[in-house]
Amino acid sequence: MIRVNLLPRVSRKAAAGGMRSMLVGVVALLVLAGLGYGWWSVYGHARTLEGRIVSMQAELKRLEVVANKVDKFKADKKTLEERIKVINSLLISQRVPVHLLQALNDELPDEVWLNSIAKTGTRLVIRGYSFTDFGIANLMTRLGRTAPLLQEVELVVSEQAEVQKVPVKKFEILCRVTG
Repeated sequence: MIRVNLLPRVSRKAAAGGMRSMLVGVVALLVLAGLGYGWWSVYGHARTLEGRIVSMQAELKRLEVVANKVDKFKADKKTLEERIKVINSLLISQRVPVHLLQALNDELPDEVWLNSIAKTGTRLVIRGYSFTDFGIANLMTRLGRTAPLLQEVELVVSEQAEVQKVPVKKFEILCRVTG
């Protein structure tokens, strides 16, 4: 079928121009709608991110409080560990004197009494009095039997003395302490 346009030429141009302006209007409306949707989408995403930022900041503050508590706990733990080390070292250093005094007490004969006990390093100096030389010899023999604790028991001095007008033997014994 053949179509014949009977409209004058000016009307054809006007009809084509109206279509173009309508097409431009529709395209502009679509572009504006697309821009509006894009803005709405970006705005919604920004609000979501702002909400996450606020919640993350609250979580950060909560974790800072926990971190401060952990730091305080670590400092307290370190202090307690240092105290435990000191206590353990005191207990270890206390064992030898306690055992040493117990051994001296157990081995002390009745006719002997001690005046002083001095320990410097591994050397132990025992000073005292006895009624007889036999008491001093008995003490030295007994001290020699406490072998792992006391070794090398030597009589350094034994001399005549007087205590409250009673004649006694003043002595000094030197030993090496192990342990």
